[in-house]
Amino acid sequence: MARILATGIVTLDHTLDVAAFPVEDDEVRALSSTSQPGGNATNTALLLAQFGHRSELASVIAEDATGEALRERLQSAGLAVDHCVRRSGVTPTSHILRSRANGTRTIVHYRDLPELQVDDVASIPWSEYDWLHFEGRNPEALATIISGARQSIFDQPISLELEKARPGLDECLEYADVLMLSRDWAATMADTPEAALRLLARRFPDRLVTLTAGSAGAWIAARGEIRHCAPTPGLRVVDSVGAGDTFNAGLIHALVSGEPPEQALTAAVRLAERKLNQVGLDGLGSALAD
Repeated sequence: MARILATGIVTLDHTLDVAAFPVEDDEVRALSSTSQPGGNATNTALLLAQFGHRSELASVIAEDATGEALRERLQSAGLAVDHCVRRSGVTPTSHILRSRANGTRTIVHYRDLPELQVDDVASIPWSEYDWLHFEGRNPEALATIISGARQSIFDQPISLELEKARPGLDECLEYADVLMLSRDWAATMADTPEAALRLLARRFPDRLVTLTAGSAGAWIAARGEIRHCAPTPGLRVVDSVGAGDTFNAGLIHALVSGEPPEQALTAAVRLAERKLNQVGLDGLGSALAD
């Protein structure tokens, strides 16, 4: 299996399940309460570890007790955290309200912790990895980090997740081989997902570009062609938290395993659907084997 490094943030996710979303100023009782590691790159890296890859994370972990517990939990899940740095401060938290009526979620995120800086990754041996994945955030530092990684490798693929449009992030696109767009990012470029995908495909004709659009399915642009994978009809959504991260992990796994782009797209969509149909990420590695 491959040695893969994911770079991004790690958070503590507090999830409350409710029967349906409350109205403003309402008071309801939660049906359940859980806490687990979160963050886009962290979720993707955890899933890649489930798939059997040598998965590692580069991130900032707070020096508080919560951060230490998070670090231990990530390690116990098979994720190497040697390239995570510790900083004084409070662990970033995401408070998630999840509706059992339709599986959708509302997330309130709080962070007061510095993100990875260029000096934090200076000792990472980029060339020793088979795949490098970057979460598209902290653009000023990321542009230097990802360009430095590009210069240090030979032909290893670099993937870049583009979830939220942030000033300066566009400078990072030229260094990635695989661009993973969200529907929100696409909406800043064009009126439809397909139009946004075509714009980036024309700009980067030699790259793979994917776009996920929830119930509309997902697209991939590769070798001058655009393919669409429709969602499974009648899919029941239980939990949408981490579905995009699951898609990214499934795509990376398929591509690094040698599958062609069209098959990789379908595999990633079907894996994301398995995630939508269950609570949390546990067990998706065995689902992939099935």
